[in-house]
Amino acid sequence: MKELKLPKNPYKGLKLFCKSCRRDNPKCNHHDRIVYRVRVHIPGTKNDIKSKMLTAANYEDAVLESIQFEKELISNSYTNVTPVLDQGNDYSVIDAIIKFNQYLNGESEYAHLKKNVTKKHTDELIRFCRFFAQSLKRTKDIERTRIVDVTKQDVSNFYTWASDHYAPKTFNKCLNSVRVFFDFLIDIEEIVMKNPFRFYTRKSVQSPNIETISKEEFESILSAVDTFDPIMILGGKGERKNMYRPYLKEGFKLFLLTGGRREEIVDLKWNDIYEDENGTKFFMIQNLKVERILNSNNSYKKFVPINEDLYQFLLELGYHENKNTSDYILFPERKVKSITIMNDLSKSFTHYKNGAGIKKEISLKSLRKTYISWVNQVMGNETGLLTSHSNNNVIEKYYLDPKILSAIEIGAMKIRVFG
Repeated sequence: MKELKLPKNPYKGLKLFCKSCRRDNPKCNHHDRIVYRVRVHIPGTKNDIKSKMLTAANYEDAVLESIQFEKELISNSYTNVTPVLDQGNDYSVIDAIIKFNQYLNGESEYAHLKKNVTKKHTDELIRFCRFFAQSLKRTKDIERTRIVDVTKQDVSNFYTWASDHYAPKTFNKCLNSVRVFFDFLIDIEEIVMKNPFRFYTRKSVQSPNIETISKEEFESILSAVDTFDPIMILGGKGERKNMYRPYLKEGFKLFLLTGGRREEIVDLKWNDIYEDENGTKFFMIQNLKVERILNSNNSYKKFVPINEDLYQFLLELGYHENKNTSDYILFPERKVKSITIMNDLSKSFTHYKNGAGIKKEISLKSLRKTYISWVNQVMGNETGLLTSHSNNNVIEKYYLDPKILSAIEIGAMKIRVFG
């Protein structure tokens, strides 16, 4: 079959259309599936389109057929035209999800539409879209069903499914992800339809209890590391796992005395410690969370004041012998990945918390919450300067924002975990 082509300035509304890709002017190799198609805007509307796949095998005949189609539309006041007309872009359910995935991965053919989304967020959005497709698959052929044919009943079925499978917070995230998917189809792919997920009742999410830990509870967990049975019986086949690691107590203390996140604490190095001209010591580390949120290659920093409690603990770990070295502070002789150490710390904390007889719902994260609570006693409204819960991340390579520097000095002098 001869490949169809358009001149540089084709007749208004005349396009090449791939019946496989369901796209105008495609850049695919489906030459045997490409036809001429004309799109005619309906006067008095914003985006309504009448379109028709033409039978013409060359450009000249396609123009004549397009003119005839327009005349037919006008004579019928843009209604009751045969054959059945399609509007805008048109995809099957499965093809629409593929297009959305390509868009999120920055594969848009238009430079100004290339998306910069983290892989984690992309995977989450596509996962919920796949669940929606699986819900549709119970009653429809998702490879043939057009995305514009999704009904209120389809939304209702998925709403019920999600309600049965997710807690309120994840439920809301799930439904919102599918709403974003349809917004993409309408706004970016210009499919003429209403968003079927535009209106739905969100679930009420209760504010979580912020559980901190007392000095007595923390000390009982440290004691349990030495005295409680380290073997945990896992579910299922009854697998036995040793939860003890030689670095647990040091790790728990670092979490409590710095208030850091897992990846921050596990990868702390001695040369992350800096000292200003007044002798105030502090950690200056990469702010991984901010960089992930902004999806930026720029380096954002976070500062942890080294108060007296933390300094005394660092002395126990060999501060004078190790300062300025690139050794890890926690478990320097490691032969495992950082993520392994993070997971071991989290799971072992829960194991020994239970071993200490603590019934409160606390986890390794509670040590960070405890630290921030005590920091807030001293810093008040300026707590965010130390915890990075603000926009005060101004830093040059050799310059600290005076507000941050002042907060570090105050923190180093006054902060005491457990008072």
